[in-house]
Amino acid sequence: MIELNGFLDLCKERTNTVSDSNLARKVDITRAALSAYRKGASFPSDANMVKLAKRAKLNVGECLLLLNVWRTEGAARKAYSGLFVSIYPNSGFL
Repeated sequence: MIELNGFLDLCKERTNTVSDSNLARKVDITRAALSAYRKGASFPSDANMVKLAKRAKLNVGECLLLLNVWRTEGAARKAYSGLFVSIYPNSGFL
C-alpha cells in the first residue's frame, strides 16, 4: 500500500508539479505543512487531504480512508487497511 511520501509524489505528478512548494501553493496549504508531512512530523488534516485529492483528480473517499490507514497504528491500522482493500480492491494505491 502506498505511503504518504509516495502519495505526495503522485499528487505532484498528476498536477504537473515539480516541487513540494509549488504543490503546496496549488492546493492552498502552507509549504511548512507539506514539509511536515514529508518528514513524518504530521499528517494532512481531512480538509487538506480533500484538497490534495481533488487537485490531483483522485477519489476523495479513497484518499480519506488511506489517510486513516497512515495515521493509526496497531490493530486499528490493520482494520483500516482491511477496510480499504475490501472497499477499493482495484485501487492503484495497493
